Amino acid sequence: MNQDFELLSKQLEELLVHTLGTKHLINPYFRISKGTPEQTRKYLPLNLGIPRPFILAWNLFLIPINILKLCSSLILSAVFFSQNNKFKQKIECTRVLFLSHGTKRNLMRTRGDSFFDFLPDNISNIKNINCSILYTNQNLFGFKKNNNLLTKKNEDVKHILLPKFLPLRENLKYAIVVSCFAAKTLFLGLRCYFDEPERSKILLFSISSYFSRSTYTNYLLLNRIQESMLKNSITDIFLTFEGHSFEQLIIDEVLNSDKHINFYLYQHSPIVPLHYGITSFLNNCKSGITVLTTGTFYADYFRLISNVPEYIVFGTNKSVLRRVEKDVINIKTVVYAPDGTNFATQEFIKLIKNIINDSMDYIHILRLHPDYKLSFKLRQKLWSLNNHKNFMISNSNLHLDLSRANFLVYRSSAVGIESLNYDLIPIFYADPRHYGLNVLFANKAAYCIVRNSTDAIDLLKSTQNKMADSDKISLLDSYFSAIDYKKLNDTIKTI
Repeated sequence: MNQDFELLSKQLEELLVHTLGTKHLINPYFRISKGTPEQTRKYLPLNLGIPRPFILAWNLFLIPINILKLCSSLILSAVFFSQNNKFKQKIECTRVLFLSHGTKRNLMRTRGDSFFDFLPDNISNIKNINCSILYTNQNLFGFKKNNNLLTKKNEDVKHILLPKFLPLRENLKYAIVVSCFAAKTLFLGLRCYFDEPERSKILLFSISSYFSRSTYTNYLLLNRIQESMLKNSITDIFLTFEGHSFEQLIIDEVLNSDKHINFYLYQHSPIVPLHYGITSFLNNCKSGITVLTTGTFYADYFRLISNVPEYIVFGTNKSVLRRVEKDVINIKTVVYAPDGTNFATQEFIKLIKNIINDSMDYIHILRLHPDYKLSFKLRQKLWSLNNHKNFMISNSNLHLDLSRANFLVYRSSAVGIESLNYDLIPIFYADPRHYGLNVLFANKAAYCIVRNSTDAIDLLKSTQNKMADSDKISLLDSYFSAIDYKKLNDTIKTI
């Protein structure tokens, strides 16, 4: 039996709103941002029929381990106390703060940001305002190495790495807060033990996650932003919009304070039906929020959920201004572009392995996500595929691969939308449980769909009708329109 994660997302939202309070969003367990196998794996035990006495016993077993986690955080906060001092120095005088992600690719960029592009530079240079980009990263160590990468970036904008640990005194407070939150959840789970067994099980399963690294990072991030607001002149905060728990946590806590802050959320990547966190956020959204979208499609899509925020079509650097002609090559080509998750990459490699011998008239090119690190197991599988003359791992840029392709196999990837600018056929590959990850879900004429290797072989051997080029370009523009800095600067008067 498959878990209904959409229903579970609604149950978690109801628990937050009516029982626990949104402060408990420091624990990401209570927000399913996107229904991918990686993000929903932690909820699978809910569907295994594990008796609740065993769940209680497991939580009792984890108490010493959780105490050890809290103690280790205290020790490490004393060892790495200088990280917070560096943070305070760098964020001083910041007026506009951008909250970005510290992926390796983003930290290594010398100009621009992987998520906000040149928006921070634009505000800093055009309006002469002090802007800072704060990079989050849940990895336990690596602060010094990543901080050194930031020294190579342009100096128009301050680049700040979020500390890995709280100051010692705040760590003591954190231990008390999460312990109280966990105790409250335990109490509520026991109170509804007999009357509402399903709700009780959800609450009891959540207890151990209060002591996870992701909960610690959310708490740390909120505290650093709140402290910076009190000691600095921050008036505007930009966040990415992906439905993560920290997005609503930060906004709710700041809006409930005395300080007036303008919030802008940028939908930088495609949104799909399985983005449960987006729906949960908009359902609970308060006034005073501005959502920046990459195109008109997403502005309209969000309005169907909530009219409370203001929506501005800002655009994206993924937009292209002209039709790209296909490179003339003699052999047909299939390009595979999984998203940056382990599950999708495994599935795509398995698909190639199952069809490569029956499609020798095609070259099969796998494009790995730039932020994805291959496991040893997957490296072995790729090594076996490398023995096939019609398989290769791409070292080319995206434009070159797509301009040569006849088909693009995608899932929850922006490449699926970008392919509309090329003379090829997009193929969405997933089993029915994950159809909600299709970035082209609203336009059935724009793509084909396959569930397994048999479907894929049949599709490669068939003659497919293509959407007219003019329709594809119009559709592409509705998803990814050109960035308009002037429109944004004219609209956002407070900056």
